[in-house]
Amino acid sequence: MTFHKPLGALIAAAGLAATLAAPAAARDIKIGHFGAPGTPFDEGIQFFAGKVEELSGGDYTVTNFPSGQLGNEAQQIGALQGGLQEMLITSSTNLIKYNERFQLIDLPFAFADDAATDKVLLGPVGDEMLAGLDGSGMKGLTFIDNGFRDLSNSKRPIEKLADFDGLSFRVIGAPVFINTFEALGTNPVPMPFPEVYTALETGTVDGQDNPLLTVRDLNFYEVQDYLTTSKHAYSALVMLVSQPFWNSLSDEDKAMLQQAADETAVENRKIMRAAVEEAKAFLASEEGGMTVSDLTPEARAEIVEAVAPVTAGLVTDAIRPLYEEMQAALADD
Repeated sequence: MTFHKPLGALIAAAGLAATLAAPAAARDIKIGHFGAPGTPFDEGIQFFAGKVEELSGGDYTVTNFPSGQLGNEAQQIGALQGGLQEMLITSSTNLIKYNERFQLIDLPFAFADDAATDKVLLGPVGDEMLAGLDGSGMKGLTFIDNGFRDLSNSKRPIEKLADFDGLSFRVIGAPVFINTFEALGTNPVPMPFPEVYTALETGTVDGQDNPLLTVRDLNFYEVQDYLTTSKHAYSALVMLVSQPFWNSLSDEDKAMLQQAADETAVENRKIMRAAVEEAKAFLASEEGGMTVSDLTPEARAEIVEAVAPVTAGLVTDAIRPLYEEMQAALADD
């Protein structure tokens, strides 16, 4: 006697077989940041997305959300902590409240050049800073380069400490910036960033400090004659991953994501530093029209001595051991 399964059962069985045979859908990682689309910084994030897909064999995809599309810094940090967003790249300054050791990056004139930032942040000191996020609901994977802040003004070249005297500068309204510019002999004027161009154009302030890419891309060179590559503050970003998301990963997938982050940190630096050199060349060109000055080692040493009290006030007992480790790393050539 022949028995026949009902048609519905056959269809269900076929559907189950197809489901089992089909590859699992790629798991998507949402990464937020505040760079504009198409900028050198965003190019580095696109590299990260490609690297994750490559290393995971397509098991993971990365969706890039630039320009704060997922919210402001506080909102996105909260989303990471709650497991609603997988990744974020944000300023190290925003993480000081979670671990005071990040304050070391904001010290005035803390790093002389790109090599110094790499030695500290991509080495043991940087690892200790990232490890300090444990228990915050976030994990730090690596540091992303956003360049140095440099100076521009409309009055005169700045080549030594005395050249700062009496100038007014728009600054970020944070104590470290206000105190640093006061120590240099200037009049610091806290001001929202969108107001800076008009303030420079009208002479409300004599100068400002920002990365060279900002000076070029926002046309500050149209209303500023003098540029000094002071490197007085380094703008470090941190690539963060949600701790709940991280905990859901296998050891293999954690290693994959860390490798993608490490390779991105290297590629990001290549992209950003090439872009900074291009910006500097443009600003010094006939079209850019700026007089560009570089600080001599002697002038820099004099300036660093002037801001030493600012540094001393920021290095608390809690972070002093890591500060000393940082200074040892910088002195070790």
